[in-house]
Amino acid sequence: MSSKPSLHVRIPPDARHARTVRDALAAFSTLHGVEKADLDATLFAVGEALANAIEHGAPSHDIDVTVEIDKQLITACIEDHGSGFFAMPAAMAPLPDAFSERGRGIPIMQRCMDTFEVRSAPGFGTTIMLGRFREGAHRYQEPAAGV
Repeated sequence: MSSKPSLHVRIPPDARHARTVRDALAAFSTLHGVEKADLDATLFAVGEALANAIEHGAPSHDIDVTVEIDKQLITACIEDHGSGFFAMPAAMAPLPDAFSERGRGIPIMQRCMDTFEVRSAPGFGTTIMLGRFREGAHRYQEPAAGV
């Protein structure tokens, strides 16, 4: 992450502390004029990433959440120190069956955000990086003439 205004929250891997992250993210986003639709999508995606980190992270290591907001983009990085994994999610993971109780986290994160990246390795934990273009920011610009 860079020198943009940022929020850093470190919590124990316990679901009771996820609200701390959501409340801090909401306040930080409001301070920076984030539109409700962008905030809701980001909160939902970060909540899913946190749930995965809490479930799969190391019980003796905190979870780090860093959020940056500029005029164009909201980025969030959720890092745990759990067991990690080899298999990376598909480019666009399918939603599970409607009656499935598991497997929704990654598809939800992918659908709520404009960018989604997972870095993981067995024994080294997992980092989820999320990005969302802010409402009103240009999501795509035409190339200049002659390019």
